[in-house]
Amino acid sequence: MKALSVNFWEECNNHCIFCFCREKDFLAEKLSPKVASSVREVEKALLQHQSICDFLIISGNEPTLNPGLSYLILFAKKIGYKVEIRTNGRTLKDKKFCSKLLRIGLDSIGVTLLSHDSKTHDFLTRVKGSFQETASGIKNFISLGNPEKITLYNVINKFNFRQLPESLAFYDYLGAKNVQLNFVYHNNKKIVPRFSDLKEYLDKALALAIKLDMKIGAYGIPLCFLGKYRNLATEFGLRNEVVLGGRISDYNYVRTKMGKRRAKYCRSCSQKDICEGTWKSYYNVYGEEEFKRMIINE
Repeated sequence: MKALSVNFWEECNNHCIFCFCREKDFLAEKLSPKVASSVREVEKALLQHQSICDFLIISGNEPTLNPGLSYLILFAKKIGYKVEIRTNGRTLKDKKFCSKLLRIGLDSIGVTLLSHDSKTHDFLTRVKGSFQETASGIKNFISLGNPEKITLYNVINKFNFRQLPESLAFYDYLGAKNVQLNFVYHNNKKIVPRFSDLKEYLDKALALAIKLDMKIGAYGIPLCFLGKYRNLATEFGLRNEVVLGGRISDYNYVRTKMGKRRAKYCRSCSQKDICEGTWKSYYNVYGEEEFKRMIINE
């Protein structure tokens, strides 16, 4: 079964420098759907897709700011869906709100924490104090529910990639068991790191996560740069999504045909049939020559 993915609110209380919702406005190919205009619209979609979907992903901008969120979760649960929220986690600082989400049946939640360092996180979100609120929210949720219900997301970018090992250690300190490292989707060289610069820090972070018995995935990173950790590529286990309001509703198609491609050098790689390459935006910034020496021949 597929997941139904919904952008459920047009506003956000962070202003991240790499925000996908804003970056899409500068791209020729729009990869993000319009925001659902009402709870009724989502209700209708949930009923229409019951035969092919059993999971609802509620994202934003920031969905926890939508006053209709609790009602939507209750409705989705009532008709048999599992429900996940993807959030910046700041509203979770209110422990009563966390309790309510769990009480009404929220199955899982993804929270973005961009660094172990408050200055880095607040710089990236462009909101002073956002780190403290998000970290407090994560602690609240873990203290109230099963730690397995929460996944911490980190968007790898030029300002935080060297901090990945320390950030993983901090996630463990918070009690997180699941971590997702997403490579940034952007067209700005000031924001996008080179894979060759990232690899050392990524390898250390992945090794630490394994040592700490975390469930970890890496998304948007070619298998050649993941190296011996390529089995941790999130793409291998992704559930396909039906994107509500998307110009093309099949997210697998959007991701693999519109969002990503392989480099010309990948044609001779033994992993070419299973590797998706990386974001087209990366090639716009750095070109393809970096991949020439990374071919896997095993």
